[in-house]
Amino acid sequence: MIIQLNNISVSYGRFLALDNISMSLNGGAVGLLGPNGAGKTTLIKTLLGFLKPDTGDGQVFGMNIKTQRLDIRQKVGYMPEGDCYIPGMNAVSYVAYAGQLCGMPRKDAIQRAHEVLQYIGMDEERYRDIETYSAGMKQRIKLAQALVHDPNLMFLDEPT
Repeated sequence: MIIQLNNISVSYGRFLALDNISMSLNGGAVGLLGPNGAGKTTLIKTLLGFLKPDTGDGQVFGMNIKTQRLDIRQKVGYMPEGDCYIPGMNAVSYVAYAGQLCGMPRKDAIQRAHEVLQYIGMDEERYRDIETYSAGMKQRIKLAQALVHDPNLMFLDEPT
């Protein structure tokens, strides 16, 4: 089982974003569809341990979403909806830094950053500051930082 949730509820103050969600996912490509405000991003952030559920429990790869958050993030790539780059950094530095945050040694992270940037078609622009990129190029950089540590699972929040 890749993902298992049991009666998860998450609220923001008095607003209930996820209400008693239970689900099991065994793998494959799965999409979350729903209108704005339906809780898609909240669900992803809860699975990654960025948000702690008010009630319920869950696992990703058998790891507890409340207590093993960092372990989960080492196995999962996350491409957030909003821009997440660090001003003043070029693509190689940023993607390598993301790899280091996932536990990769610095040298390996830099090498892997070059590989991933070439894979996504950004090898010619890898030394430019990210804030000079177009919106589409920034999307590709977010994808690169999600792929750099060769995750077992990817969460893509509004990837297009």
